[in-house]
Amino acid sequence: MTLALSFYLDLLRFGAALTVFVSHYAAGRIGGGLFWQAGSYSRTAVLAFFVLSGFVIAWVTEAREDRLGDYALSRAARLYSVVIPAFILTAVLNRLGSAIDPRLYAPVLSDNTFHAFAGYALSALFLGESWALAILPGRNVPFWSLNYEAWYYILFAAAIFLRGRRRNAVLAGAALLAGPKILLLFPIWLLGVGAWRWRARLPSRWGEPLLVAALTALLGLEAMGGQDLFWHPEANWLPPSYSAYDYVIGALIALVILALANAKLPMPGSRWEGLVRWLAGTSFGLYLLHYPLLNFLAAMIPGPADDAIHRILVFVLALGMAVALARFIEPRKAVLRRGLLRGFEAVSSKHPTPAIERQRAL
Repeated sequence: MTLALSFYLDLLRFGAALTVFVSHYAAGRIGGGLFWQAGSYSRTAVLAFFVLSGFVIAWVTEAREDRLGDYALSRAARLYSVVIPAFILTAVLNRLGSAIDPRLYAPVLSDNTFHAFAGYALSALFLGESWALAILPGRNVPFWSLNYEAWYYILFAAAIFLRGRRRNAVLAGAALLAGPKILLLFPIWLLGVGAWRWRARLPSRWGEPLLVAALTALLGLEAMGGQDLFWHPEANWLPPSYSAYDYVIGALIALVILALANAKLPMPGSRWEGLVRWLAGTSFGLYLLHYPLLNFLAAMIPGPADDAIHRILVFVLALGMAVALARFIEPRKAVLRRGLLRGFEAVSSKHPTPAIERQRAL
């Protein structure tokens, strides 16, 4: 993982998070339809997250987290350091916003108390998209993809850290709990793993030509509305908006990343590099926190959704607050990791695992 490659991956990660934000802002009841064109790119951004995740996880399991204990603690801390604040923010803002403007929140809130509770409970275990379920915490729409990614972490860990019957049993159990919807998009995540594994096999002279070709194909397909060329079957056991186009886009994004890993990439000045890396550090929080903020601000700020002042205030405040909150909570994953480690030590036997021994040595 070179300095230049990590910079461009950071740029891609924040760009994907910002695209999802804009696509949700474009809803008629929030932004009055402004930037409606971004709506068709939201799914592409999520697929980019999947490929990026597979690439980064393949890297960290080779470079840093080469033991199951290290890997499990890091993944749990990474997820729950943002998931828990997102649950709290969503519940609080939904309650306040629905009191201000019940009509705006009509598509957001469940009319069934049990379903509302189940949304948070199942989402805390990343089971909201298992089999025929389609449950969200407080209707926080972006959370759907975390159900997928969390199970990909588990399946990948079982495949590389376990052996023999134990590995087969965990893989089968995880696949059974995850269900067909989640498994159908697993190959896209694995394309990121493949990009990491294959990067060294690609001759370096192919880096720039492959980058140009892959970006041209990706941008060209998106500009032409390539998703409309594919059949979108609908069923409870299929992912939302699923089609074969997902695999085409996933493959092109993986090729872009593979090319970036082999291209001679220019680096910006230190000021621009620092800004991109700072923003990239807010990507996960921006992705998971923006939706309840958009709904709340659209309800709180007076005026119709298509009013210019309303549009500007909702956009700027939601984006600024999501980034600020993300910048505050995302560094807390290190604190949560230490807390999880202490908890694991407290319940484990007197003979610590290698992962714990290594932590004590640091």
